[in-house]
Amino acid sequence: MESRARRKYASMMWECRYRVETLRDFTSGKTHCTYLQTTIEAEALQLRKLLELIAFSSLVSYQEAYRSLRNDIAKDWHAARILRKIENINAEFYPVPINGFDRKGWHRVQGGYLTRKQFERLYDKCGAMLHSQNPFSKGKSSLAFHKKVPEYLDRIETLLSEHLVELAESRELIHVIAPMEENAPIQVRHLVRESNHV
Repeated sequence: MESRARRKYASMMWECRYRVETLRDFTSGKTHCTYLQTTIEAEALQLRKLLELIAFSSLVSYQEAYRSLRNDIAKDWHAARILRKIENINAEFYPVPINGFDRKGWHRVQGGYLTRKQFERLYDKCGAMLHSQNPFSKGKSSLAFHKKVPEYLDRIETLLSEHLVELAESRELIHVIAPMEENAPIQVRHLVRESNHV
């Protein structure tokens, strides 16, 4: 199971990279969907898929839960509810961004990454962008969302570039190096967690 989970996790990080590259193409203007509004909706969809990959990745060692949750969550749009469902299976599902290690231990990244709270807000914002705007509502404009996409991407890249995550139903802790750059190798190392602290 250990090597299968590692391979599956790595494949999910590859998919994250493809979606990051697609979003970079949108934000740079390299590609678009004819109209700005449809481009913004495509950005929201890709961001939302990216967030789902991050949330589900820690369940790769627990196939039954992974499948049932994906089917269940496909019908849900509320980030806090989705995260609670995942947390019930794996309380340590959220990646811990790091920047290498030495004899003293892992060097946790102190800021500039997508936090769990920001994840929830961004997921809900993406959902709002995917629905037609009520012409009478005073909701935030899609243009404001579009302008923030590069910042969201930077935060997601900082979260994923190097991180630790505990897999569900297992004492496996994996160390992941997944730079969001084309052709850079993705590495997933298996560790055994000995304590409750990373």
